[in-house]
Amino acid sequence: MSQPESPGVAAISVSLRLTMLGCSRRARGMARAAVCALPVLFALTAHALAWGSEGHHIAAEIAEQFLEPSTAHQVRELLAVDNETTLAQASTWADEIRPQRPETARWHYVNIPINPPDGTPPAYDARRDCPTGDCVVAKIGAFEAVLRNKAAPPRQRLEALKWLVHLVADINQPLHCADNQDRGGNDVHVDFMGRRTNLHAVWDSGILAAAHISDDRAYALELAHSISQAEAEKWRSGTPADWADDSYGVARNLIYGVWPHDPGALPDSYEQKGIYVVQVQLEKTGVRLAAVLNQTLP
Repeated sequence: MSQPESPGVAAISVSLRLTMLGCSRRARGMARAAVCALPVLFALTAHALAWGSEGHHIAAEIAEQFLEPSTAHQVRELLAVDNETTLAQASTWADEIRPQRPETARWHYVNIPINPPDGTPPAYDARRDCPTGDCVVAKIGAFEAVLRNKAAPPRQRLEALKWLVHLVADINQPLHCADNQDRGGNDVHVDFMGRRTNLHAVWDSGILAAAHISDDRAYALELAHSISQAEAEKWRSGTPADWADDSYGVARNLIYGVWPHDPGALPDSYEQKGIYVVQVQLEKTGVRLAAVLNQTLP
């Protein structure tokens, strides 16, 4: 298993990749022409519902493209318990049940401080960030164990599957793994694309909504087909803690770093830059979710 990059290196490498690739492969058929003119300087320099339904559907569709045949078969058998046939159908269940199961709200995120206390790392620290085991990092591991247990009742294993589909997406939403004493951006009120909202919501759904995606599945398939073998091998490595650090790096170095993050109006270029980061994070989600399921349901 390869050594994961540090959060800072991960965020900068994402930016470099977006700048280098954005005007070639990834730009074809999906991106706005204006992004190709972005300067290279861009590369160098409680919580809401992560990704919204659109992002969760896209990530789940990507994951299905990377499932092993035996894993896909077991997934379909479990989904049939609820008369569902795709991971996308199950991907938002964890948000839908929150009113009835409020104790699960904290499972969707982890508050890694942008400015960590002295003596603690700028990265996930289980004792500091998840002392009671009720954060997204710990819950992914817990639900993997339930899903792996073939002696468990089918309904229990199905719920574990639904949780994994959702939480692996949540952990790849940068503002679900970072906090700047603003509840992951929820308290940063901004104007984005002419609408009053908050920074967290911009990353949950605002950037994707601004892309005007008409077909979630077609969009997901195009993203899936753009993932290179080297990228897939790199992204599927590591642990949920590593993935949280990766998302935290994007938040710390870009969203709370070189990009505007104060209350007020976000520039029009914010969506143009942000869509590439969102695309890469959704691609990572798909690859990582498939890896979890392939390992858990061999």
